[in-house]
Amino acid sequence: MNVIGTARAIGLDVTSGELTGTIDEKNVLAAIAQLAEGDPDNQDLFDEATVRVGAARSAGLEQLPADRMHARASRTEVGTTQLRYRSEMSDIFTDLAIDVGLRSQRDLVSAL
Repeated sequence: MNVIGTARAIGLDVTSGELTGTIDEKNVLAAIAQLAEGDPDNQDLFDEATVRVGAARSAGLEQLPADRMHARASRTEVGTTQLRYRSEMSDIFTDLAIDVGLRSQRDLVSAL
């Protein structure tokens, strides 16, 4: 699976310059978990990215009331959602793409 494509799929277009706003931490973690499932050889890189998400600055907590349509549509549990800054999450995905790419190149060279 493509790291940059996954980032774009959750709204982190890492090529569009500086991002503003926030993103639900659960969406970021789910995307990283999905990448890890498709690439078990790089599990340590995905684990490191997950730790970085948890250590990133909080952009606040959002309370999701039971009657909120968005909460139902996205199947998010009613309660509190941890928000993270989009720019910081974009940086994590960019670094992850670089790390996975470098490791792939190293493995390719080693095979020669």
